Amino acid sequence: MHIQASSPLSSAEPQEQLEERLQSAERLIFSDTEQAKTILLELQALAQAAGDQSSEAFSVMLQGNALYYQSRFQEAAACSVQAIELAQACGNQVVHVRALNGLGISARVQGDYAGAMECYLECLRIAEAMGDEVNRGRVLGNIGVLRMNIGEYEAALEAAQEAQHIAVCQENVVAYSVATVNIVVSHYYLKQYEQALTLAARHLPEVRERNIRQNEVVMQAYVAHALFETGQVRQAADLASEVLPLAEEVGNQEHLVNLRSAYGRALHALGRLDEAASQLELALEVARAREIRAQERNILGYLSELSASREEWRQAYQYGREHLHLDRVLHAQDSERRTRVLGVQMQVEMHKREAERERQRNTELSQANTALEQAQQHLAYRATHDALTGLHNRAHFQAEAERYLADLAGGDLGILFIDLDRFKQVNDTLGHNVGDELLKQVGQRLRNVVRAGDLVARLGGDEFTLLLPGLRHGADAERVARKVLASLARPFQVAGHELHVTASIGVAVAPQDGTDITTMQKHADVAMYRAKHDGKNAVRTFSAGMGDETAARMDLERDLREALRNGEFVLHYQGQFDVASGALTGYEALVRWQHPVHGMIAPGRFIPVAEDSGLIGPLGDWVLREACRQARAWRADERGLTISVNVSPVQFDTADFAQLVQGALQEAGIRPECLMLELTESTVLRDVSAASEQLQRLRALGVGIALDDFGTGQSALSLLRHIPIDQLKIDRSFLPGPDDTDESAQVFLRLMVMLGQARKLNVVAEGVETAEHQALLREMGCPTAQGFFLSRPLPAQQAQALLPDMNHASPAPVAAPELHMASD
Repeated sequence: MHIQASSPLSSAEPQEQLEERLQSAERLIFSDTEQAKTILLELQALAQAAGDQSSEAFSVMLQGNALYYQSRFQEAAACSVQAIELAQACGNQVVHVRALNGLGISARVQGDYAGAMECYLECLRIAEAMGDEVNRGRVLGNIGVLRMNIGEYEAALEAAQEAQHIAVCQENVVAYSVATVNIVVSHYYLKQYEQALTLAARHLPEVRERNIRQNEVVMQAYVAHALFETGQVRQAADLASEVLPLAEEVGNQEHLVNLRSAYGRALHALGRLDEAASQLELALEVARAREIRAQERNILGYLSELSASREEWRQAYQYGREHLHLDRVLHAQDSERRTRVLGVQMQVEMHKREAERERQRNTELSQANTALEQAQQHLAYRATHDALTGLHNRAHFQAEAERYLADLAGGDLGILFIDLDRFKQVNDTLGHNVGDELLKQVGQRLRNVVRAGDLVARLGGDEFTLLLPGLRHGADAERVARKVLASLARPFQVAGHELHVTASIGVAVAPQDGTDITTMQKHADVAMYRAKHDGKNAVRTFSAGMGDETAARMDLERDLREALRNGEFVLHYQGQFDVASGALTGYEALVRWQHPVHGMIAPGRFIPVAEDSGLIGPLGDWVLREACRQARAWRADERGLTISVNVSPVQFDTADFAQLVQGALQEAGIRPECLMLELTESTVLRDVSAASEQLQRLRALGVGIALDDFGTGQSALSLLRHIPIDQLKIDRSFLPGPDDTDESAQVFLRLMVMLGQARKLNVVAEGVETAEHQALLREMGCPTAQGFFLSRPLPAQQAQALLPDMNHASPAPVAAPELHMASD
């Protein structure tokens, strides 16, 4: 920048030298803050001696910047005030703006967001009046940081991008670097981790080449966190370890704390618990000493999780309580700060509106013309875009696909058909408003995955498609599809609900899979249905034999509808036994399909088709009623037996499911205690809050709730604390196999038995296939077991033989049921 002296020095040469040394010192702040501060104090003395008030103001302003980077915020603010007074006295508006900007930064880091915004807006006013684009970009970047601090991450990203654009136009390397780092941080807080990592990797060589060490520390701290969030734990730990000495040398305590917290998280995930504790405790100490409250809150949460991993439950509880308390305090502060910032903005906007009214009167005609043009543009936009998500619509997708198919000289063309799994349940249980918002968020994630030249479209409902032109290899399309699945795997936050979404994706690539749009759409659609058939949450690329498989699946769906009408389903019953005494305690009802042509069909073949086709609802209702009827026939009430029925996610999410259960109990005339409803963990995980409400309604009826296949999911332990259940069914995979010498499975099995007993739950071990299994469970104190060694699933008449005698008389034989449902 150009420094204007208030009075001349003894010659032109000393003034030029002083200006050059000030600019060199400014660059040095980013690499060696302490040395820069020493030089600036010398230059301030020289400027005072020469009577150069403008240079003195500049040197004091830069001292404030250096003190800020050393986290000495109050001293930094005092320097900014002094620099403002000096700049006003000599009429140097450029230094005035920069010092006022620095005062805003100090106010922000000390929590005075309204005061910071006032400083920033005044800076903008002066900079715009002078036409000073450099300072306008600098202030916009700091407004973006403030937006980030109050959780307005989209607005922060926009401000940082505008500041970066200005820096490029002005060829200001330092300002460009600062803006780029802020964009990386914004991407991180928006959970756009891949974009943050890509941009950081691209910018890091430039930061190092320019020796902008402050920026490197800030950026690398967030890169370490982003690596952790994307599962690259070891890379996160290595990066944090590498950058830590530089961060300590630079001395910015705020970002040193952030880096240590990332290091601690990564060390925890790698099992290096003592090292993790050391890093996190040191970070917590500094965060508290410097009153870096947001970091303190995060670190308390990390330490609580670490203490739990070390089984230091009291310490974990204490850290957890402190984390929760501080989170509430900061949440309240953030709300208050947003309100104050909004108040400042509103006052400024009111003044602006007054000034604009006169100008608006003179431009009404121009505005009318502009409005007409915008209306025309809007109509053109509506013709090619989906109204809900803002993505391209079916018509535009087909037109673009035809254009690319007409000329494949630029490379292969990939088409991805994406269908969200079980999306209808979201609309049915949470309402269309939640469903619509979920579709918008899905569309945004799809945009974030693809390249700039790719096309994302919504075909309608929960169906999306991607158009990937210019592929070098056909396999690249499948790689993009897997990136889509990974992006959708992160939970969605919609209207207070945490929703887990999966998708089935079909891939077709031109020219090998077709050269016209009709064929390509058909083949991508066939591949998508194959992905659904194979268990959903999957990617399948089209191959020649898939068409026949799709036809076979349609035949199976047609037969399934006929089976429901013709009563071709039966229930088999597998006994559950007391491990200690061997006494029968109940049965699990399992559905089978007695096909008139293909014979007995296991549920693994037809349950997925029933779920996709919507037939799972009537099939599940039938199973529930038939199992209750059989319980009555076997006099389960008097024998103290339970009948367990598997509940599909579609059934469970139905609003009137509790009424259906009550109706089945009343129709059969059995007590609710005889019925046990089995749910898988994934059924509950999709929306824990809604699931808990449904379970409370079922528990109010008096029926039992079992959590099936326990131990195979991602959040089983946390589920036990949040949902009301009566029974824990340990998955068969935890019982040792004949050649299994690894004792870790037995350790997990024993822990789960102890956990269930501690929670006062009936624990049932599934998959008991040997006498050794039974002996192991008896030794562990597991109360109940089921498996082929004890009893295979049997038709009702054969299962009846397991019933204990009543008054030394055998129960009357019961005919096999006509229909029922449940999966084993």
